[in-house]
Amino acid sequence: MKTTALGRDDAALLTPAFAAAETAVTAGGAGDNTEVTTAALDLRDQFGTLRFTSLTLVLAATATLTAGQSLALKAARFQHSDDGTSWSDVKDGVTLPPIAGTGTVTGAAKLGCNLVEAKRFVRAKFTPDLSASGTDTAKVGAAFVLSGPSRI
Repeated sequence: MKTTALGRDDAALLTPAFAAAETAVTAGGAGDNTEVTTAALDLRDQFGTLRFTSLTLVLAATATLTAGQSLALKAARFQHSDDGTSWSDVKDGVTLPPIAGTGTVTGAAKLGCNLVEAKRFVRAKFTPDLSASGTDTAKVGAAFVLSGPSRI
């Protein structure tokens, strides 16, 4: 979107990238409290001559919750690797703010990563966790947004 008051197109400074297919979660069943690993980004070769200073993982969810229950996105963290095989955490995982309510609810969360000192490959991990033990369901989608581009 062009911001005419500022005379610039802020979207031109952002590059989206695929992170993960939508994850279906059923309380106490499939996908619940199960770690999701995103696709890996190759910061050296995937974007041609562009290099970025920042990476954001955007998580969007919709859930059907019973009263008093929530969807947590736990242990959200970035990992990096020199070879795309041996991975280490960039920093410890965090639990993002929960999505709560009754009935069908939606929410989104973000997690940022400074790419200045990142290794060649970067990916993210997170664990969706429904607090109910039965009927609640959710779907969680993930996308990457890279920013701070420069051309080499």
